[in-house]
Amino acid sequence: MPSASSLRQGPLALFLIGFVTFALLYAVQPLLPAFAREFHLSAADSALALSMSTGLLALSILCSAMVARRMDRRQLMLGAILMATLLNGLSAVCTDWWQVLICRAFMGAFLGAVPATAMAYLGDTVEVSRLARSMGLYVAGTAMGGMSGRVGIAVIADLFGWRAGLLSMSALCLLAAAGIALMILNKRPLPASAPPSSTAPLFPWRDLLTHPTLPKLFLRGGIASGIFVTAYNYAGFHLLSAPFQLRPAQVGLIFSCYLFGVASSSLSGRWVEAMGSTRVLKWSCATTALGIVTTQASHLAAFILGLCLMTGGFFAMHAVCSGLVGKVAGPCKAQATSLYLLAYYIGSSALGYAGGWLWDHGGWPALSVGLMAALAVFMLLIRAMERQPAAPFSTPARATV
Repeated sequence: MPSASSLRQGPLALFLIGFVTFALLYAVQPLLPAFAREFHLSAADSALALSMSTGLLALSILCSAMVARRMDRRQLMLGAILMATLLNGLSAVCTDWWQVLICRAFMGAFLGAVPATAMAYLGDTVEVSRLARSMGLYVAGTAMGGMSGRVGIAVIADLFGWRAGLLSMSALCLLAAAGIALMILNKRPLPASAPPSSTAPLFPWRDLLTHPTLPKLFLRGGIASGIFVTAYNYAGFHLLSAPFQLRPAQVGLIFSCYLFGVASSSLSGRWVEAMGSTRVLKWSCATTALGIVTTQASHLAAFILGLCLMTGGFFAMHAVCSGLVGKVAGPCKAQATSLYLLAYYIGSSALGYAGGWLWDHGGWPALSVGLMAALAVFMLLIRAMERQPAAPFSTPARATV
């Protein structure tokens, strides 16, 4: 039974873990125009600073689930956070672009060990009655970290340069890591996980990937994240140029639109209960499409409104799709979630980079056409699942974990 101290400190530690992970991951997003200027890059090449991190993070998530079975989860999480923080600070003193990319790639690989391990740690240390509330705190930490990484670093970079912005983020994350260590390392050792059966594979790959519903959900998650990340990657370039010509600090404050996503994701569960997942997804697509169209206006207020609509639409899509993965996958929920996250981050990496080509060759209008095309594919996948309703996943005996 967890102690009273654990009940108080465990959720706060999870909040800080989520905060640090997403603050480090998305710290470079408002800095892409600065990278393009200093290293003489195209917009697409500057976006590699984020795509390299999310791509390596996606692959790392799959490996970390197996590593976490054999290590103390607290030490694994804390070690990964410290290494990622160090690499983020190291990228601030790099003089060549390839050095920045290497630091960002390894940083993403270390951060990939955190989400899956945090979920396992949550299950080991929190009472079932408090699990939902603790998970809410972890998600809130990721949201606040993602927003702070965008907004705060943009203001600092505008005043003191992008290198100072990254170093300040590392300093903040080191303080948070110290707090995490104080809250989780002074507890009793966690009970060892039961070793996996030697006769069963760790991941029922074939059954998950050939299921009639799950691959479509994975693909939808990848497309949705690609749309969202692509829009935010190049919104900064658009806002710094005519007709807006904002300062970097002002651009960073506009990333506070992220709060609309926090609200829509928290409400999506109620909407699904009231209308059903398919209808919520359709409304989310319509909201995202309206947001893309609204951003075509040359007025700043209209662009901000459009970005808010896109953000709210994406977070609702993501919340519904990830929830459906857990519902459909049943006994293989953990493995299916790992595959969903793999598709999610690969989608953000691939489309985030490809969107830079559209920006370089046609500006925001061309990028918006690409976003609408991706959204159309998402809608086609919804129609396909309407014709073939979600079938519960049944685990054959050979795939039992």
